[in-house]
Amino acid sequence: MPHSIPRGLLKHVIIRMLHSRDMTGTDIMKIMDERTEGHWRPSPGSIYPLLSQLEEEGIIEAVKTEGRSKTYSLSKDGRARINEILHKRGDVEHKARLNRMMLLQLLEPYDRVHFHISGINHAIDHITDAIEKLTASERRKVGTRLTKTSKRLDTLLERIEQEET
Repeated sequence: MPHSIPRGLLKHVIIRMLHSRDMTGTDIMKIMDERTEGHWRPSPGSIYPLLSQLEEEGIIEAVKTEGRSKTYSLSKDGRARINEILHKRGDVEHKARLNRMMLLQLLEPYDRVHFHISGINHAIDHITDAIEKLTASERRKVGTRLTKTSKRLDTLLERIEQEET
């Protein structure tokens, strides 16, 4: 697992993924690989012991078994746990930001700015890919947040243009 992935994140990611639909361990690995464009594909040695642990904890349950392959679903307790995870999401995001901040401090200011601009463009690509999968209500919420972000970018551009004159 890359060092930039906060410890314990895999457990939360699996629970969140199973909130959307039932999956096998293979499904989880494949989806993680696709969503990270090949940058993070946890090994079977990471996934299957964690699935067993989550099953023992009563967070997930096997809903179908075909040979050695199990399809997992969130249990009632697992669904309750989703709320806890969503409340802790800020903690995970904070740790990820902290790791990036430490790395960025090693870069010169010009390189940091370019790093962030690349991140913005990368985020726009991901939002574009995901927007079709959102409900109308979710799209409206995203639209509101993007409008606020757009205004902040406009303010930044105005500041840069004023400083150039």
